[in-house]
Amino acid sequence: MVRQYLIGLGLGSDVIRIDGGAAPGTHSTAFPFLSELYARGDIDHIQVLIIPEPGATFKKRLEVLASAGALIIIHAPHHGQGVNPCAPDACPASGRAGNREMIEEAMAQTFEAADTLQSPSIVIHAGTCDPAQKEKGVETFHEFLDTFSDPRLILENLPSVYGSDRFLGTTADEVLLLAAGRMSGYCLDFAHLYCTANHLHLSYQEELAKFDSLDVRLHHLSNTRQGSVTDSHLTLDHPDGGLDMDLVFGRIRNHPQIHTSLELKDVAPEICAAQLRVFDRLFRQGTPRSHH
Repeated sequence: MVRQYLIGLGLGSDVIRIDGGAAPGTHSTAFPFLSELYARGDIDHIQVLIIPEPGATFKKRLEVLASAGALIIIHAPHHGQGVNPCAPDACPASGRAGNREMIEEAMAQTFEAADTLQSPSIVIHAGTCDPAQKEKGVETFHEFLDTFSDPRLILENLPSVYGSDRFLGTTADEVLLLAAGRMSGYCLDFAHLYCTANHLHLSYQEELAKFDSLDVRLHHLSNTRQGSVTDSHLTLDHPDGGLDMDLVFGRIRNHPQIHTSLELKDVAPEICAAQLRVFDRLFRQGTPRSHH
C-alpha cells in the first residue's frame, strides 16, 4: 500500500506467545495480527514495550519477534514496570519500585532486543518525580543516561499528571533540559502534550510548535477527552475526543518521514484496522472534528 505517511501499532512484549498460538483475548496486542498487518503493508512498524522477565522466556519472545521480519521500534520499560530513571528508588502509584539490579537487567533486555531486532529507536521516559525534587530528578536522569548511554535512545514527553503521579519531561523545554546533550532525539506524544497543556493552562498550539526545533524521530498518537489532564488512549474518532486533530495532522503532513505509532489499548483487531482507515482519512481529507 502506497502512503504519504508512516504508521504503526504497538504491543507489550509479554503478550507475545512463544508456543505458536495467538495472544489470548481480542485486544490489539495480538502479535500475529500485527505481523499480518505489516506483511500486507497496512502498517510500517510495530512498537514493542519491553516487559522485563526471566531471560530464557525473553529470548524466546525475541525469536518470535525476529521471525516476523518487521521493522520494530523498541519502547524501554517505564515506571509501570519499575524503571523510573529520574527517581529509581521512588515508589510510583503503580506500586512497582525498581531496585538497581532490576533496572540494570531491564535495560540490558531493552538493548538486547534493539540489537537483535535492529531497531532504529528506543523510546524512554524520564519518569515520575516529586515536583519539590525536580532539580534532583534532572540530575538523576542525567546519571541514568551516563550509565545507559545509547545513540538510539529517544526521549518521550509525558503528561504532567496521572492520578497521584507527577511526571518529569512534559514540555519541549523540559525534554530539552533533560536531554542535555546526552541524547538528541525525541518522541512527541500528542495526547500527553494535550494533557500537559490543559493541566498547566498553556496553549496546545504554542507548546506543539516548540517541538519544531527538536529532532523528533517518532510520534505517538491517540485521542483523549476534551479538556482532560488524564491520558486515556481513546480512538481517533471517539465521540468524547478533544485532541485538536487539525494541529496534529498538520504536523504529521509536514513531517511525513516520521513514523506515527497509534497507541490504542485493549481494542479488538477490527477496531485497530478501522483506526488505520480513520488515520488515513484524517491525513488525506483534512481533519473533521470528533462528533459530540
